[in-house]
Amino acid sequence: MKPVFPNLIAASVTVRPLANKAHIACVLVLTIGFLSTPVLMPSAGNAEDTRIAKAMAALKQKTAKLGEPKIEGTEAVGGKEAPALYFGSTKMNNNFTVVDEVAKEGGRWMAATLFVKGGDDYIRVSTSVPKPGGNGRAIGTVLASPALESIKEGKAYYGTASFLGTPYVTGYEPMKDASGAIIGVYAVGYSQPDLDARAEGRLAYAKTLLGITDDQVPVWKTYEGVSRANVQSLGAAHEAEMAAERLGSPIDRMHAQTDMMQAQLDARKALVPAAEALYNVLTRDQRERADVVLLLLGSSAGINVEQR
Repeated sequence: MKPVFPNLIAASVTVRPLANKAHIACVLVLTIGFLSTPVLMPSAGNAEDTRIAKAMAALKQKTAKLGEPKIEGTEAVGGKEAPALYFGSTKMNNNFTVVDEVAKEGGRWMAATLFVKGGDDYIRVSTSVPKPGGNGRAIGTVLASPALESIKEGKAYYGTASFLGTPYVTGYEPMKDASGAIIGVYAVGYSQPDLDARAEGRLAYAKTLLGITDDQVPVWKTYEGVSRANVQSLGAAHEAEMAAERLGSPIDRMHAQTDMMQAQLDARKALVPAAEALYNVLTRDQRERADVVLLLLGSSAGINVEQR
């Protein structure tokens, strides 16, 4: 298999000798670990949270330009009777202009929704989220846990939530009328399978750069398994950190941040044995290539998590 970056690899060999085993093992852990652990999972304030924050800001700004939110009369959505939600003189029931604009601007797999309060429920009156199978939009469905509990308390919810069997990274904020009463909910989110797909993409990217051969596949699969488990553990820690950032006290946030850092450390430690086993089956050329991968990705984050 030809090197992916032949000129850079050649330059690397010309200017310095092959590093010793300990150095290359460290390079491999940092390089591939960089692809499969911290970069794959969002942490509070990084690009993934920014994506949700930007979409939420866009949804609120676009609706605010239309006027104050209010409820006037009723209009059925998805076969379900619901209060009619307005922003100024623009009725939002069965009106998808704003949510579609926000979803499009938010990038691949982003969705936006407006809920209206109807009795004890919050009903989707405008959404870009499709029904399973893509047969129409999921209007007429209602807000469920865990976001529902936060909204009922007048609080925002940011974290993971499942809708129609699909996990989403989400943001929900109460919608208030001119009197301050909660009459609905602003919601944005992108599907979790997209995050998983990008994790798989980064593993495939590293595998291609290293030129893993058929004989090396069993060891590589072990490495992939550890990496996927790390993604799951970091995801759980991230969810707890986001909840603390939005709803917790300063002490709660400190604990959550510490737990996130510990989860990242644990993920790195779990990766070391698999990375060392992988290193042991790499050829000299592959080890040199691993060093180049570090040069390309280590300082510039080569693969930006906001690329879609």
